[in-house]
Amino acid sequence: MKSYEKVVGIDVSKETLSISLYDGKSHISYETRNTVKSFFNDFVKKEKGIDFSKVLFMLENTGVYHLRLATHLSKECGYIVSVANPLVIKRYSQMNLKRAKTDKADARLIAEYGYINGDDWLFSPRDIDYYKIDMKLKAVEDFHKQINMLSNQIEAIEYLPFKDNSTLNAYKKLIENFKKEIKKIEKELDILLREKYVEEYKLLSSIPGVGLKLTGVILGKLNGFANFDRGKDVTSFVGICPSIYQSGTSVNGRGKISKKGNGYMRTILYLCSLSACKYNKSCAELYERLVAKGKPKKVALIAVANKLIRQAFGVLKSGKPYDPDHAKNLTLVAKNA
Repeated sequence: MKSYEKVVGIDVSKETLSISLYDGKSHISYETRNTVKSFFNDFVKKEKGIDFSKVLFMLENTGVYHLRLATHLSKECGYIVSVANPLVIKRYSQMNLKRAKTDKADARLIAEYGYINGDDWLFSPRDIDYYKIDMKLKAVEDFHKQINMLSNQIEAIEYLPFKDNSTLNAYKKLIENFKKEIKKIEKELDILLREKYVEEYKLLSSIPGVGLKLTGVILGKLNGFANFDRGKDVTSFVGICPSIYQSGTSVNGRGKISKKGNGYMRTILYLCSLSACKYNKSCAELYERLVAKGKPKKVALIAVANKLIRQAFGVLKSGKPYDPDHAKNLTLVAKNA
């Protein structure tokens, strides 16, 4: 049974908040600046007859712009707050043939979705630690991109018909600085995971092939699978559901990896699948079996990444460490996944 009578749908942008108060039948709309003070002055105080302890505040995950308001409403006010993935809201819009072309319409759509499914995305102050993990992962990702860009510049300089050691050394120094910062952030990430997520860290570390970065991705970007009931929903969300086109006995078609989801998550999973092929018996057997059947190696690695994330899903949902001798039994937690 729902714990709320009305829903406040909030479309968040960097500067503004579009608000829709919805009771299941009609909407009341507001517009204000994206500050906690403006939200209370221009909306909450004007709706004096409402008991906001019985209202759900529904927002989309915008990365950072929703965090200040969501945290204040949840932590400081004790209100019911939900933060949904924007892909889910978009899917809801498409299924109901609704096209939100304005911020006002977006707020209404978010409110209507929250009225039906708000309990699926409940936000808690603990989620802030997830965002801390996410920000550290994002920094590492950005620094690696900078290193690649600088490495390309160095390569270009080395092809010049003259020497420019000053510029070359400057680029190399920047690369070393980025590498130092990456090590520093990864150390901070390791400490955060060990201190804040003791059980989750132990469970995920029990799976061969699941390292620091993938653990961070699972907790920081996937909220420890809190919003997923099935393993296949996770793989679909991440974008590691391979589409293999096969005709008759032909296995020569090239597998394709879904482009939806987060590219960084897919990259980390793909790299971890390489390690899993060496140290994770179940994943190694899957890889060898697919390659023996003639599947392209990339397709086999995607399948391994898929299996690896399902193993992680299994241990977190069951609360039991990975047991290679009982891997099949463990994955029953994600039945129909």
